[in-house]
Amino acid sequence: MSTKLCRVARMRKAQEGAAAVEFAVILPIFLLLMLGIIDFGNLFYQMHAVNEAARAAARYATTHQNLAGISTDVANFVQTNYGDQFQVSVSPPVSKGNITVTVTTTVTISTPIISSFFPSNPYTVTGRCVMGLEN
Repeated sequence: MSTKLCRVARMRKAQEGAAAVEFAVILPIFLLLMLGIIDFGNLFYQMHAVNEAARAAARYATTHQNLAGISTDVANFVQTNYGDQFQVSVSPPVSKGNITVTVTTTVTISTPIISSFFPSNPYTVTGRCVMGLEN
């Protein structure tokens, strides 16, 4: 019986550092996964934000009466409501027709391995909306 207890004690002593080694192996993979989730979440948020800004700006432009200064007015609308990080371009119609609003921003991917999958860093995100002018 005493030899069996000695054998169990030796096995337990041999496994004392196993948890630390397993943690050291899993930690980089876990951190990469978590930081990748944060980066992709930020990217998807920015994609949604530029699409929403383009839609709201196009809606504002369609109800706007001054076609001569529409580009400046729409750019000011986006800067006021969505912040300074967005660049806005407007292609106003010659007469009654469609108006196209394009909103662009950049997103920096900070996770090293994840950023290698993107052709450029910071990554450019563009939202575009086309709406018809209202009478």
